[in-house]
Amino acid sequence: MKKMLKAVFMTVALGLLGIGSPMAQVSEDGMGKVLPAELFVCKYRDRQDEGDLDRVITRWTSYMDERGNDDYAAWTLTPYHYGQDTDFDVIWMGAYKDGNAMGAGVDQWFAEGGDINDAFEEVLDCNAHTGFASAMYKSPPNNETPASSIISMMNCKLQEGRRYADVKAAEMKWAEYMTSTGSTAGTWHWFPTYGGVGGGDFDYKIVTAYSNYSELGADWERNANGGGRATSIELFSDVDDCDTARVYIATSRRAAQLRE
Repeated sequence: MKKMLKAVFMTVALGLLGIGSPMAQVSEDGMGKVLPAELFVCKYRDRQDEGDLDRVITRWTSYMDERGNDDYAAWTLTPYHYGQDTDFDVIWMGAYKDGNAMGAGVDQWFAEGGDINDAFEEVLDCNAHTGFASAMYKSPPNNETPASSIISMMNCKLQEGRRYADVKAAEMKWAEYMTSTGSTAGTWHWFPTYGGVGGGDFDYKIVTAYSNYSELGADWERNANGGGRATSIELFSDVDDCDTARVYIATSRRAAQLRE
């Protein structure tokens, strides 16, 4: 895998990286424990499809099992709500337990993963591999990573004169509000670290996730008709500007306990 890869409603769509209480433990700088994450953005090569990718992932899973690797989690994302400029078929999304796990894992992959890497590249043509720092603001319930989930991503930019401390204060209030309404969403902020941002102009991504579309729909109703929209505008209208969310169907490819 050499190259693999607000808007009106704050939460449109992981039981991904979080465990513990519904509210994240966020430090004074608004970051909390930050995890390394990555995206590979890919197209299927001619005459290749999801079945071919599944077969390679089976080999990769065996590789990870043989080495006892339990500090990297991975998903594949298929676009569900997307725009005309979406020019890919699948995203590989991964996250490490910490920076040391990332370093050791990549070194091991370089040394031992060549054959499987080649197999991935026979199936996928990937034109972006980007790295992020992931900070959690609201964990999903029951500390679970479902086999399938709904994930949204938005690109956000700070308004002039604002600092990330302003976003942190607003985001914590939003997480408290959403928890009080019964929302099951998990929420993370992803800050670009490696690989550039693909020509986009943003300071961070908001990644939001649900275990299924019914839970997403419940939050849609809370926001549209239950007061959430007004609360979101009050908290964020003069803090940041976010684009329209893209929504993906996420399939868990490898689960791991990343946060303690």
